[in-house]
Amino acid sequence: MKNAILWILGGLCVASGFVAGLSGGFGVDGGDIAQVYSTLGYDGVDDIKIRGGGMFAILLVGAGLGLIVTANAGAWRETGGY
Repeated sequence: MKNAILWILGGLCVASGFVAGLSGGFGVDGGDIAQVYSTLGYDGVDDIKIRGGGMFAILLVGAGLGLIVTANAGAWRETGGY
């Protein structure tokens, strides 16, 4: 039961981290990456910066992966070693 809770919490953290990262966590100065081509002369992918929610997104994904790895590390005990 403990491992199931860790799996669920880990999955929620990873998913929330992806949502936070994709909804404004990373970007370039001047607007959306695809729209700054006209002002910069290039697409701006090389100038991606971490925005307000970007560090929070990285922490959520890292914490979620840690929870999933922890849950998986002890799962073999519940199966009797197989």
